[in-house]
Amino acid sequence: MMKASTIFFIWLPLWWLTFFMILPIGVERHGEECKGYAAGAPAKANLKKKILWNTLFSGVIMAIIVIVTDLKIVNWHEMFAQ
Repeated sequence: MMKASTIFFIWLPLWWLTFFMILPIGVERHGEECKGYAAGAPAKANLKKKILWNTLFSGVIMAIIVIVTDLKIVNWHEMFAQ
């Protein structure tokens, strides 16, 4: 069984990686071209929804990693020991 600290320190970069993958999904550009608006600024970012979905998505991926590791389908110790 993986330690909670190990799971957390694997999940944290996984969360950020998936967050940057999910971030551009569903972005609609701001239609106005005037002073003060960036050309690529989203009209509505929906960050709360994306953070929630990202947490669930990365949690599922982390659960798969833990299950695969605990069932010894992938043995990390053998792969990295030389």
